[in-house]
Amino acid sequence: MQRFAAGPALARLEWILDGLDGKPGWGADASNVLAAAFTAVVTPERYVEVTRGRAAHYAPVVVVGLDVDETTARARIRRHDGTVDVVTCVVEAAQPHRIASTWVIGRVPTDLTPRLPADFTGHDLPSAATDARLVVFSGVPGSGKSTLADAAGAELGIPVFATDWLLGALTPFGGRHFDDPLEMAEEVLTTLALRQLVAGQSVILDHPTERVATRQRWRSLARRAGAEFRVVVCQCSDPEVHRGRLEGRSRGIPGWHDAGDWSDVRRRLASFPSWHGEALSVDTVRPHELSLAAVVRHITG
Repeated sequence: MQRFAAGPALARLEWILDGLDGKPGWGADASNVLAAAFTAVVTPERYVEVTRGRAAHYAPVVVVGLDVDETTARARIRRHDGTVDVVTCVVEAAQPHRIASTWVIGRVPTDLTPRLPADFTGHDLPSAATDARLVVFSGVPGSGKSTLADAAGAELGIPVFATDWLLGALTPFGGRHFDDPLEMAEEVLTTLALRQLVAGQSVILDHPTERVATRQRWRSLARRAGAEFRVVVCQCSDPEVHRGRLEGRSRGIPGWHDAGDWSDVRRRLASFPSWHGEALSVDTVRPHELSLAAVVRHITG
């Protein structure tokens, strides 16, 4: 197992990881490492026995993430089946910083209700009003989708949930370093859309929606909720205008960037899947008033 910089909480966490790693002779010092409040609930012998038993799932321990402060250390470790568990260690503030509490739990705890399905066909939903709409504004960054989505939402009185605002809210919690932030945003947007639709209310989602699977998921959600599904695909036919918007925009979204990466947008444009059927394509080079009028007709028609 790899080693990290010293610290009281981290040192105790590494002691626990040694046990999960199956280190020979581990646990002989457990009565000195574990705090009295801890051993009053779980004896040192029992804790050593349980930890050694868990080594069958982890050894050799592979740490894939680490968070540490003065009294708490938390490691994400990979099981043999590829899933990830989280080991948390809380130590006493005073020396010798014995372990006050520790636990191991799946990164996705097994006692939670299931996540939302990839396909809502046949999924049990409460009855909802049939005049609700699920509207998706799709397009690459800088295409003008957020401007049109906000304008349409204001005119029609429909709330707009936007990916950039959701992801910006996660920045203080390390959101810019998450492995797949767009997938996280899609899950939150799906949950928000579901909540609106089962309440009989319309919703607008402002998201690039480049994944075909996500498009199918939201289409199935609308169908299952008895709502109309509408899509507005925004594009900017003038590359110079598009680049100028992207690099010169100032939106003031907390925790999020303003200017975008033109090379990234060009790459995404080249592989952007076409929408079919219910989608309205809007070239945002056109006057805003004309585009908005077309969008409103599409949503309400």
